[in-house]
Amino acid sequence: MDLKLSWDLFILVFFVIISSYSLIIGKNNTIKVLLGSYVALVAADAIGGLVSHYFMGTQMFVAVAREAQMPGDEEAVIFLKVLVFVLMVILFAVRGAFVVDTHRGNSVASFMLHLVYSVLSAGLIISTILVLISGVSVIGGGGTVSEALTSLTDQSFLVKNMVYYHKVWFAAPALVFLLHSFVGDRLES
Repeated sequence: MDLKLSWDLFILVFFVIISSYSLIIGKNNTIKVLLGSYVALVAADAIGGLVSHYFMGTQMFVAVAREAQMPGDEEAVIFLKVLVFVLMVILFAVRGAFVVDTHRGNSVASFMLHLVYSVLSAGLIISTILVLISGVSVIGGGGTVSEALTSLTDQSFLVKNMVYYHKVWFAAPALVFLLHSFVGDRLES
């Protein structure tokens, strides 16, 4: 793999940081971050859609976007979606009003499952941010891919694959969690 010193390295470092953080906070909190990421993804996309539908093009929104030094309305909505997503993931991780309590086995299988959750958490968060940057709605579909993301996918192997396989990153954590729910106790004992 040809590792470029720009976006490829940034994505790789960000991936390692999120995975490492997930290993530090433990399996239960990593699952909590994953579940919070799903909720944050839907909420950020919905909030961006509402802002786009009701406020984009209004004088107030254009003035706020200009004051925030955004090139246009669409970029301001994209920035808002990413900001809402990141803030909600952090808030769910720190203050989420739900508890995850899985079997606390000390086996190698338990650690490997935690490692899988950590990698999936990093992949979900990074691919979500990239898809939100693309300008395409996760909920409603449609939208046009932003020029910024197009230039990134042209420059970066990792960005291109994170965006191209985003549905895998969206589905895999849920499938692993479901599988863990069925066979977790036997696997981790």
